[in-house]
Amino acid sequence: MSDTRQLRLARWERIKQGGIWRFVLLWGALVWGLPMGIIGIIFEQVSRKEEAFPWYFILGLCLAGGFVFGLAMWFLTMRSYSRALKAG
Repeated sequence: MSDTRQLRLARWERIKQGGIWRFVLLWGALVWGLPMGIIGIIFEQVSRKEEAFPWYFILGLCLAGGFVFGLAMWFLTMRSYSRALKAG
């Protein structure tokens, strides 16, 4: 097995030990959802529409989307991780 592959498997083992909720909240909501929310708020403010969404609606929507994104990424990466372990 190559060194790169071993490093990736070791990294995902550490992530797996941290648990699903830590991964989803950290990588989904905070790393993906929060920046998307901030960008969405900035774009909404720059557009200067009269019917603009409130900032808390945009941020909440993006955090919820980040949560769903984190869940999807957890299950997809854990599936590929288990396949990589079986492939040896």
